[in-house]
Amino acid sequence: MKRTFLFPACFRKIGWIITIVTLLYLVIGLIFFADDFDFKFKMPAIVALGEILNFNADNIYFVLTETSFMTTLFPVLMIIGFVFIAFSKEKNEDEYVSIIREKALVWSVLVTSMVLILAILLIYGLTALYVFWFDFLFFLLLFVIKFRIDIFRFNRSAKKDEE
Repeated sequence: MKRTFLFPACFRKIGWIITIVTLLYLVIGLIFFADDFDFKFKMPAIVALGEILNFNADNIYFVLTETSFMTTLFPVLMIIGFVFIAFSKEKNEDEYVSIIREKALVWSVLVTSMVLILAILLIYGLTALYVFWFDFLFFLLLFVIKFRIDIFRFNRSAKKDEE
């Protein structure tokens, strides 16, 4: 039997908790605090783009730079949450679930590749950097949605076959 590198099933719950709490922070912040909910903090950086844009050539590498939650920790927490959700074992992990997982993965790669190609052709500047950055989140989100829908359909058809 092939070895699959999946997290234990309990990681899916941890992933949902991380994702939901992070999204709640975003939604509550946007609704109640508008632009004031995003806090800034210092973070070590190998290369600080803000320092490069200010033409401060002395301190571009290995510096402490000011960043915000929404541009740093929000994507990291979302990626961790989605990875835990997407790549946790099912309770009944068998060969057919692996096939469903593989098909959802291929479908997600194809769709996000098309979106990325369109973004490369149509979006430029620093906005493009943000689009490329969130493309991985989009990939994981599509994978989770496609995989969950296919597992739901499989379980529903399995129940119909039992009846």
